[in-house]
Formats: sequence, structure tokens, C-alpha cells
Amino acid sequence: MSVRTRRLFIPLAVMLCLGAGCFHGTPPVVSPASVVVPAPGGIGFAQYTAPLPSGTQPYFEDRAAALGIQLTMGHHGKTPLTVLEVMGPGCAVCDLDGDGHADILIVGQTGTTPGGRCALYRNNGDGTFKDVTAGSGLEVPGMYMGVAIADIDNDGKPDILLTGYGVVKLFRNLGNCKFQDITRESGLEAKSSTAWATSAAFADVDRDGLVDLYIGRYIVFNDKTIQFCDYGIKASCGPIFYDPQLGSLYKNLGHGKFKDISREWGLDAKGKCLGVAFADIDNDGWPDLYLANDEMPGDLFMNQKGKKFRNTGTEAGVALSGSGQMQGAMGLDFGDYDRDGKMDLFITTYEFEPKSLYHNTGGGMFGIVSAQTGIGPPTTPFVGFGAKFIDVQNRGWLDIALVNGHIHDNQEKIDKLGHFKQPLQLFMNEDGKTFTDRTREAGPGFTEPAVGRGLAIGDLNDDGLEDIVMTDVEGPVRVLINRSQAHGNWLRIAVEGTKSNRMGIGAKVTVTAGGQKWIKEVTTGGSYLSASDPRVHFGLGSLTAVDRIDVQWPSGRQSVVLNPHIPGDLKIREPQ
Repeated sequence: MSVRTRRLFIPLAVMLCLGAGCFHGTPPVVSPASVVVPAPGGIGFAQYTAPLPSGTQPYFEDRAAALGIQLTMGHHGKTPLTVLEVMGPGCAVCDLDGDGHADILIVGQTGTTPGGRCALYRNNGDGTFKDVTAGSGLEVPGMYMGVAIADIDNDGKPDILLTGYGVVKLFRNLGNCKFQDITRESGLEAKSSTAWATSAAFADVDRDGLVDLYIGRYIVFNDKTIQFCDYGIKASCGPIFYDPQLGSLYKNLGHGKFKDISREWGLDAKGKCLGVAFADIDNDGWPDLYLANDEMPGDLFMNQKGKKFRNTGTEAGVALSGSGQMQGAMGLDFGDYDRDGKMDLFITTYEFEPKSLYHNTGGGMFGIVSAQTGIGPPTTPFVGFGAKFIDVQNRGWLDIALVNGHIHDNQEKIDKLGHFKQPLQLFMNEDGKTFTDRTREAGPGFTEPAVGRGLAIGDLNDDGLEDIVMTDVEGPVRVLINRSQAHGNWLRIAVEGTKSNRMGIGAKVTVTAGGQKWIKEVTTGGSYLSASDPRVHFGLGSLTAVDRIDVQWPSGRQSVVLNPHIPGDLKIREPQ
């Protein structure tokens, strides 16, 4: 979230005040605020409102209500909303009860008073879901925003971490959709009642067989900080008016306990973090870490063989935007969009900032390719949050889905052409060279405006096509079922570690077929405040056979599977 375009108009006195730290520490409560920021020009999305030609089947259909998921977020007309009230919620897609079907967890704030709840929906395996929140152990109240998922104790059951304002909760999975709050003994208690934890992700950073954890934190916001800015009317302020909070890296000590090792591992993060993701950037077998920071340079921490991290964001070319400026980075995801064997990086940003696609050129270096790949111009008008690489039609190329939504609930009054609710967007990959905006073809589930935040992916109905779950600050959760009629072959792989962590997070899976290769890493992280299905999904286009699958485990061991049957699911267990 950014106010870059508005800052160009801020009076010199205000700019000097910002540089001197006039709004740092404990600035006075302002209602309305004394900071005056003129509004920019409007944005529109008329290109997405035209109906599809008669008889055209959209790629996705919002089936939330029909599937039994009827959760609606909202503030019941309260206005204006503070920055705290508009930044969540997140969601997760994962098989939490071990029955082979992906369940859905929604995390968020509801109503106009502090507090929130989770909603856990169990996949019945017949295309419907059941709300099993009551009695699950997840009823513990809190101003939740984000979720991360991993098997922290290697018992074969995915555990849940919830983040939010003044709250971090860790729940051990007891089986059968029952969870136990183990936060107090875990060492992950929130640092203070106003600690603002955002996105989080798991990875085994020292490859000892236990998944470690990074929790991002955002800004210092409380009843003594500035509440609203004046854009002609009061509205939420951007991050430049607040001090940063710093995230933490936690080492998994076993038995549900964690230790903060940020300082000893050299994590000199910039702060104001909204997005967190791990990936092996340089193919050395060690998980690296990227932090998407809001109006701060991005942090790329390269893993120094399990002993510490080194921040290479600036030299690697991913700290700033393509124009060399700080950007309002929110969501992110790693994926090999051009199939050259290296993990590329996509970041969502604020309005008037092209969303950033960084191509991994090798050796831990990146080049920004938003403009030449066609991502830049169509994404510039919108405020982006959750995003994931996804192969919509199993063509064998990673597409990009992202959700948008402004941070001013009264944006239409600030800017007559502006919108609080904005469409989702879908960009289809053209053979790893460019992307084409296919939002209209994605259907009303994409073009119908929302205040989008979280986004998670996974095959919810086991038909071999990846589906999408999206959260809306001011509306119903969307469950976008993939209805693509023309689609290719596919293979989905679940891994199980033995010496490596049980869920196999960080394992690198390579599929070879027809003289081509696809590489993916096992993860639940990425996007914004959300967690996705850890099973790795490979679209294979017109291919009818797979030659081999190679798995490089975090432990260093290797697995090879020859000539697996496709389409279908396959489970690979790490060799003893």
C-alpha cells in the first residue's frame, strides 16, 4: 500500500516533517488528520464489464454458496475505516484432516469492533463443504488476519499458525479437524498487544528436519498514532506516516517450541512487511527468503548454508521497482514462469505502480520484466494484494491470478473515478514469453468487483484443475471452481519426508516428459496472509506420458520415479 503518487503533492513542510520523524514515536491523535494529501486521478475497469459472447464458458465459477460456504465479511456501513480495519483477511486451502480432500480455512475480522474468528470448512469429498468450526478448538477469539500451515512436529498432520493485530496463535492438529492451542508454550506469543503480525511462512532453513518460521510485521499503529489522513475527506493513511515493525525468524526446537534467531542469523529487515515467501533462489539446496515491504525496499535474504542469511535485495535487483523507487509491495509468489529451472518472483503493488515481475537470471540475480511481458500496464490502475502462479488450463505454463481492492472505503468520494471494490485479474502465460490479460474470460467471479485481500489455490473437487479461494473485506468469500473445458493432461504429487520434514516443504520436484522439464518447490506459503495446497500440481498440455520424476529432498537425498501413470495423484515418500 503506497501513497507515492500523492506524496508528489505534499507540501515541502510536510515532507521535511516526514524526513525529520515528526510522525514517528507517538504523534498526536488526529481526527481528522492534519496531513493533507490531494487525491490523484481516477481509475476504471470498463474493459472487464462487457459480457462474454453467447455460449462461451468462463474459466471459473463462484460456487461458494452452493458448496456450503456462506461467510461474509464487512463493517456494516462504518466509515471511514482505519488502515487496521482494511488490511485483512486471509485464507488457506489444505487437507487438514488427512482424508485426501482439500479443506478451506477463512481467517478474518468481522463487524465494527475489535475481534474476529476463523471459519473451518471440511471437504465432504462430494463437491460440498461443512462448517466444522464449532468444537474444532479454533474458536479462540482474536483480531486475526493471516494464516500459515505446516507440520511443525512431523506427526503427519498439518498444524495452523494464525497472525493478526496483537495476536499470534499456534494450533497443533489433533486429527479429525480438532486443534489444540499451544501458543503459550511455543515461544510465539505476540510481543505486545499492538504487535501487528501479517504474513508468515514455514521452511526448514537449517535443514535439520524441522520446519522453521518467519513472521512478518507491519507498522506501529495504536490509539496514539495518527488515525486518518485528509484527502478532502478523512480516509486511512499510508505506511509512510507510521514507524515500521520488524518481523522475526523462529527456529523450530521440536516439541512445539520455537526460538527467535533473527539477530544471530543476520536478518536486518527493513520492516513494514506484508508478504513472506521462501524459495531456493540460486538452486544451492537451501531455502532463501523474500519479504515484500510496503513503501520500504524489499528484502531478499540468501541462505548461507544453514548458518545465517545475507540481505542481497539491492544487488539482486528486487529491492525496488522497475523505475528504481520503493513500491507498495503487498502479496508475492515464486514460480518458474518461463521453465528455465529458476524461481521467478511476482509482487503486487499499489495503484499507479505496475505490478512487478522479476525474472531470475541466475546466481541470485533478477531483472524486472513487467513491461515486456505485458504485466505492467493492465495492473497499474489497481491496488493488488493476494497473488499466485497457477496453471489454469493445464497447458504446462504458469499463469498469474491476483486480487485487487483499495484501502480507502470512501475512495469514490476522494476520487470520482476511483473504486473501493476492484476486479480480480488473470494473466495467461504465452509460452513463457508474455502474458495476456484474460480477466473477462475468467468470468464474473473475476470481473465482479471486490475488496480483495487473501488468495489461495488448490484442487477443491479433485478434477485435476486448480481452484481459487478469495477473501473480500466487504463481502462474501469466493470459491472459484475451475470450469475450463479445453484443458491439458496433469499430474499432482504429494510428498512425505522421513529425514526431511514430514510435509516435505522445500523439496524440489522435477517432472520430465516429452523432452520438456517442469520444476516446482513444495510450499504452502506465498500470496498475502494466505496458505495454499502443498501438493505440487503439474499441467502437461497434450502430453500423454511422463518419463520420470526427480525429487531433491531438503535432507539432500534424491528420489526417482519412472513412468508414472497420468492423469492422477501420486505420493512420493523420501527413501530411508
